[in-house]
Formats: sequence, C-alpha cells, structure tokens
Amino acid sequence: MENHDNLEANPDKVEAAKQHTRKLSVTEAVSVACMGGFGDSFFQPFALFLNAGNQAMALIGTLPQAVGALAQIAGAGLSEKMGKRRPIIALCALMQALCYIPLFWIPFLFPSMGVPVVIVMITLCTSCFNLGGPPWLSMMSDVVPQNIRGSYFARRIRFWMAATIFSMVTSGILLWWFKTKSMAWAGFGILFILAALFRIHSAWLLNHHYDPPFNPKKEDYFSFWDFVKRTRHSNFAKFTFIAASINGITNIAGPFFSVYMIRDLHWNYIQFTFSTISFLVGQFVFISWWGAMCDRHGNRTVLAAACLILPLIPLPWAFIRSFPALMCLQFISGSIWSGFNLAAGNFIMDACTPQKRPRATSYYTVVNSFFSLIAGSIIGAFLAENLPSSYNLGFIHISFLSSLPPIFIISGILRFIPVFFLPNLKEVRETEPITPIQLLWRFTTGEPIFSQIQQLTNLLAGQAKRANGNKNKKT
Repeated sequence: MENHDNLEANPDKVEAAKQHTRKLSVTEAVSVACMGGFGDSFFQPFALFLNAGNQAMALIGTLPQAVGALAQIAGAGLSEKMGKRRPIIALCALMQALCYIPLFWIPFLFPSMGVPVVIVMITLCTSCFNLGGPPWLSMMSDVVPQNIRGSYFARRIRFWMAATIFSMVTSGILLWWFKTKSMAWAGFGILFILAALFRIHSAWLLNHHYDPPFNPKKEDYFSFWDFVKRTRHSNFAKFTFIAASINGITNIAGPFFSVYMIRDLHWNYIQFTFSTISFLVGQFVFISWWGAMCDRHGNRTVLAAACLILPLIPLPWAFIRSFPALMCLQFISGSIWSGFNLAAGNFIMDACTPQKRPRATSYYTVVNSFFSLIAGSIIGAFLAENLPSSYNLGFIHISFLSSLPPIFIISGILRFIPVFFLPNLKEVRETEPITPIQLLWRFTTGEPIFSQIQQLTNLLAGQAKRANGNKNKKT
C-alpha cells in the first residue's frame, strides 16, 4: 500500500496522487472487466447448464441486486464510521474473488444442490461488489474533477469495454471448445478461476488508490425514510424513482433474454458471446460522444434522449429470429444504454455533496433493486409461467417460440411511462441548453461515428508529426 498520509499540506502532491489514482483506476477497470467477461457474463449460461428453470433464472437476474442493495447501505455506513474508503473497497474486491471458488466446486461435487448454490453464491458475489460500491463512488468523485467526469468516465468505460470484449470472446471460444469435447464442466471451472485471479489483481490496484480525506458529520446523515419523504422536493429523490422505474420495467424482461437466446433460439455459446459483444461494441463506439454531451449539455438531457429510444429496443426481439439482425439490434441497444448509464452515474455524483454521496448512492441502489426484484422475480416470472405463446387477434394468428416474446413487448410498452416524469428533473449545473430531440437528431445523423473518426485522424496525425519531428532532430 502506498503511503498517502500528510499529503494535504502539499497541494501539488495531492494533485499528483489524484492523477496517479485516475490512471490506476483505468487499469483497474480492465481487471474488473476481465473478471466480468470470464465470470459474471457466464452466470446465467452456467445456471442453464445446471438445468435452472424460469423461476430460478428470474431470481438470478434480480435477487443478487436486491440483496446487494442492502449491502450498499452497509458499505455507506462503514465508510462513514471508519472515515476511510480504500480499505473497505479493496477488502470487498478480495472477498468477491473468493466467492468464485464455491460457485463452481459445490455444484460440481454436489450436482443436486447446483441451482440453489449458484443463486446463493451469485448473490454473495454481487453483495461483495455492492458493499464496496458507495465508498468507491464517493472516493472517485473526490478524485475526478466535476468538469471532466463525463469524458474521464467515458474513457474508463471504453477500456472496460475493450477488456470485456476480449475476455468474452476468449471465454466463448474456450467454453465452446470444451463443450465439443463433452467437458463443459472444465470450461466453466477455468473461466471462474480466471475471473477470481483478475479480481484479486483488481483488489491489489484498489489498495494503491489515493483516498482523499473523508470526514462526514452527524448532520450529513439521513435515514432511508427521510430520503423517501423528500421525494416531492428532492431533485435526487425524483431522479432515483424515475431511474428505478425504468430499470424495474426493463427487468420484467431482462432476466429472460439469455434464456430466450440459449433455450428458444438454440444459440451456442459462441453466438451467445457475440450477442453480448455486439452490445458492448455499441457502448464502446458511442460512450465517448455521450460523455462529451454530458459535460457540455448536462446529464438530464442525455437521460431524456436515451429514454425516448429505450422503449423501442425490446420490441423487435419478439418477431426477429435472424442472428445477424439481432446482432445489429444489440449494437443499437448498447449505444443507447451507454448514454443512459453514463448520465445516471454522473447525475449521482453531481447531485450529492461528497459527505452524503455514499448514503445517497446506497439508497439509489436499494430503490432500483427493489423495483427490479418486484418486476423480475414476481411480475416477470409470473408472466413467463402463465402467458400463452400464441394469440388470435381476429383474423390474425400470432405464434411465438415461447411465452417470453410477449414479455418483451409488455416491457417495451411500459417503458414509455417513466418518460412522462422526466421533465420534473432539473440539471444541477450550468450547461449549454439543447432539447433531447435535437440531441437524438445529432445521434441519428452519425455525429458520434464521425467524431470518433475525427479523433482517430487527429491522433494519427499527431503521432506522425511527432515521428517526423524526432526524425528531423536525429538528422
């Protein structure tokens, strides 16, 4: 662990420590992305491999987030009591790494207990991650200046996405190869071991981050009930319930996309992997542009623009079965969700003071997880078990592969409801005004793609100029 004590007396050293931490955090994002690509991304395929049913898949998609939300409250409380955030974050990362060992070995040794054990261990794994969530967000918001948060976190996410894509491609190929040899168990085992090792490296990097002084006062504390009571007057509380509504409605269908791909469309592990990669590539291509828009036009406008498109995304899944077409749809989905998720994360940082940020983040997660649990585990699971797969609408007969496509349609239609509440949100800082429709128009005209090409051209031109300059010096 690096010694960051007594830095506050020297502003230059403080700034240098923050810059070093920002660089370390990008590297740490790569490690945690590899953990996700080798591990988390294959939780649901592993459960399906163990013959998990619709109810179990709904629980896997929602229960870990709900229990993890309670862990976030504990994480906020721990950071407030200790007055330090880095030790909590690093320890939680290490605990999460250790969860991968029983996740694989208990189902392998005791197959009859496989599905319940997987649900429990995924829940513990997610809880360890969430326990360190509020301290990490609080620490990083103190390390990253407000005026560069959009661009910095967009850059960090791009590295995260690139590493996720690499690890998922490798995982898909490994798992497919082992399955052709009738050794799928060994494939999952190798993936989860790699996930644990990358998370251990992530914990080591986190332990070398700079943790600025954190001194929350008694008056900064507010209970969950205080938070709920202020919903009518609090901009952040309104944002929380709007975002929770969107995420909850999304999770009516969310846990069942993997089931639909593997069970109903009969995709192999490579196809499943490339589906996720298409989503990530969409995020990778557009995240920098969304980051610039957040910095320039505000997070509220980006949220509103994304929410106008999100309801349309699940609808084609009900009718399209072509793999290439669904890959294109996943790319579009990733491009939109990247804007929503980035703006939501930035909004949390901007709307809360540093002392209140850990607790506000935990309450945000609790509300989101509660909505997702109700929507996924109760509403979604009920619909999956009870909706018919064919419908007669007058002279029109519609037949789906299962009861899941109608759930996609219901989720898409309901996503329009939270859109009507977005005008109640206020931007928390001075920004250049633009309407969500204008921003979407710029999005659809290809501005994000052209801006990436321009950045790449400028980068190559700069490298060529430096190379010529070095050559001239030598001559």
